[in-house]
Amino acid sequence: MGRPHTAGTNAENPMYHRILVGFDGSAQAVAALRLARALGEPDATIVVAHVTPSGRGDEAARVAADPVLRSARELLAGRPDVELVAPAGRVAPALHRTAQETMCDLIVVGASRRRGAGRVILGSDAEASLHGAPCAVAVATPDADGPIGRIGVAFDGTAAGREAVLSAGVVAHDLGADLTVLGVVDTRHPHPGFGEVGGPGDVRARARDLLTDVVAAVQGVPGVARQLHEGDPVHEILSLGRASDLLVVGSRRNGPLLRLLLGSVSSRVVRRAACPVLVLPAGAVVPGRVTAAA
Repeated sequence: MGRPHTAGTNAENPMYHRILVGFDGSAQAVAALRLARALGEPDATIVVAHVTPSGRGDEAARVAADPVLRSARELLAGRPDVELVAPAGRVAPALHRTAQETMCDLIVVGASRRRGAGRVILGSDAEASLHGAPCAVAVATPDADGPIGRIGVAFDGTAAGREAVLSAGVVAHDLGADLTVLGVVDTRHPHPGFGEVGGPGDVRARARDLLTDVVAAVQGVPGVARQLHEGDPVHEILSLGRASDLLVVGSRRNGPLLRLLLGSVSSRVVRRAACPVLVLPAGAVVPGRVTAAA
């Protein structure tokens, strides 16, 4: 599905070119459509899925009779490639199955915002979509409708974290956005690797080396910044999200030797982020991703 990633314009190097959007007609779903348009090339195919609880009748008939899908078609007026589907079953499994059947490389879902708290609530369907997805999943926030000019990515010092950074670099290149790479040394709990600053047991020096190395591997993004913080990883990543138009995180459970970040952190970040979040499952194929060898 991927295309070679070489120097050029955004239109020549799309990050995602087949995008599945879970759509139920709500404001959150409309925000998901906006995010899908922002992450795809101008002629990317957007597959809109309205999951129905019942499988009665064939899918073509359900699509033709579905007013929710008709409203999505109207919102995407002018797009050259839009496909409408009405899979049946539970929302998350239906979206995962549809993404595989339609060869999509990104699933986009919407999240609501708790009144007065400034926090995103995924809802059970949206959160379930994050787990076991066959590809990347983007979670849209309802008030994010501007261009993506600043991208933040969390790095945990692992191979999977490196892949997340390089993938975020591809997105930043394709969108003409700046990129900030954040590493967090988790100092909330005692750890034998935390020696005195500058001492032989100082994990911070190793963290700086890992961060420097991964930033150097990002290609084609002129505006790349690095940040190394200490403290609570969730708090630090959420702070990065408040200064970003898109936040990129990896998703894996086994933590790294240096305990920089991630694992269950990614789920908590997605629930509370102030901007849209792109979650990259470990091992997921990312179209157009520059390989480490390249």
